[in-house]
Amino acid sequence: MASIEDLYSSIANAASSAGAHGSLAVHAGQLASAVPAIGPDMTNAGLQEFFRDHPDMETVAIVEDDVPVGLVNRNAFMEQYSKPFSRELFGKKSCLGFADAAPLIAAEDAPIEVLVRHAVEPDARVMKDGFICTRGGKYFGLGTGMSLLKAMSDIEAEKTRQLLSSIDYASAIQQSNLRSSNQELLAAMPAAQLTWLPRDVVGGDCYFFRTTKNGIFGAIIDCTGHGVPGAFMTLIALSYLENQVASGAEEPDPGVVLSGLNTYIKKVLGQRNEEKKPGSQAADKSDDGMDAFMFVLTEAASALHYAGARLELALVQPQAEEVSLFEGDRMGVGYSDTPDDFIFRSHRVRLPAGYRALVTTDGVIDQIGGPKSIAHGRRRLYQMLSEERALAPKEFSALLLERFAEWQGQQRRRDDVCFLAFAAEGQA
Repeated sequence: MASIEDLYSSIANAASSAGAHGSLAVHAGQLASAVPAIGPDMTNAGLQEFFRDHPDMETVAIVEDDVPVGLVNRNAFMEQYSKPFSRELFGKKSCLGFADAAPLIAAEDAPIEVLVRHAVEPDARVMKDGFICTRGGKYFGLGTGMSLLKAMSDIEAEKTRQLLSSIDYASAIQQSNLRSSNQELLAAMPAAQLTWLPRDVVGGDCYFFRTTKNGIFGAIIDCTGHGVPGAFMTLIALSYLENQVASGAEEPDPGVVLSGLNTYIKKVLGQRNEEKKPGSQAADKSDDGMDAFMFVLTEAASALHYAGARLELALVQPQAEEVSLFEGDRMGVGYSDTPDDFIFRSHRVRLPAGYRALVTTDGVIDQIGGPKSIAHGRRRLYQMLSEERALAPKEFSALLLERFAEWQGQQRRRDDVCFLAFAAEGQA
């Protein structure tokens, strides 16, 4: 495991490579100034003269045989020494009497984070008095509390910059993994509308589309979490699907693909039953997975072959008021409580002419908002689908986003949003 010193050095090196303004201080020696020290034989009267001759020094180190033994704060000394009879009582005595005998002493290669840790301890005087810096155990110079505070602030700012830069790059990687799916969907279903809105820069929702011999294979997936952890899960799912479904090939069985993905995730994350037994190394580790809806559309988008893991497809017909739900299994993919050999069932149905369909993750459904600050819910979503059935997929999606924004209001986005709206072939 890397030490704190290695960590902060790597941050400094990365900042330097990235062209950060100035040099990033990560060690105590970079904050220390080589200012004069005094010996323990100096009297308090002599110390008063010393501070008078060095008006810019707020503290002075007391050094004996080049080894620091104390630290005197100008203001604290002057306040005590100016009291009545202090000069008479203490003027000829050693300056050690007004010194902090246990100041913070740091080697020049000590990481800044270690100094900060001492500075925030109860009764610590580092922010007021600063610290003594040594080189090879001998006095080297003094660092101030303000310089320490600035250095830590600069480090945190650089860490944040590097983190955001990494996340931006991760977003580019995630979107590149989705790009081919966008192209395949557009080629096979130009009237469909796919909406993908990660809550953060990267997201835990994803999708996958491949044109097949007679139609198109699609998957809408909602992974555990959001942000960076969720994005890692999407890459696991997408890499599996990339190896299982090829463009132009025969249509795969969605249930078989979903079952295989379950086995794959449990293996990759060590969440198979035998690996999660009490006392095993994996017992207290990850329990991650995903919900998904996978389907194949053939025969001019009138034949649906699907499998679901806690996600569903909602469909409305031109004449029927009720929304039809095509549900799969109420079992998640890859989670510890999902059996290793669980078989997700496949279903085949004929879709009526003129239908409108929607597959969505729970980003819209679970969003808190509205006048009562409650979850949006499925019922409200499917009611909108029924009422706005005359709209083309693109128009419906735009209206849904508009109403979703109104519902959310000033509430914080809770999750990623991903949904696919499509219609019978020839229905724009």
